[in-house]
Amino acid sequence: MRKITNEELGRPSAEEFARMEKMPVAVVLDNVRSMQNVGAFFRTADAFAVERIALCGITAGRSTRRRSEPS
Repeated sequence: MRKITNEELGRPSAEEFARMEKMPVAVVLDNVRSMQNVGAFFRTADAFAVERIALCGITAGRSTRRRSEPS
């Protein structure tokens, strides 16, 4: 089975997608503590070309990621 290309699927390129008009919707994530759920919202919003995502409350984000300290 071969992999189907984006051109065959009729999907826009990354540059075309960046220039596309976004859906005028704002998603507010309030107290979503799981980074996996936050990531799922970002991927879904990207798929639907959502204009904005707002993180508030105790919502996991890049700054809350645990970093391993060097020994």
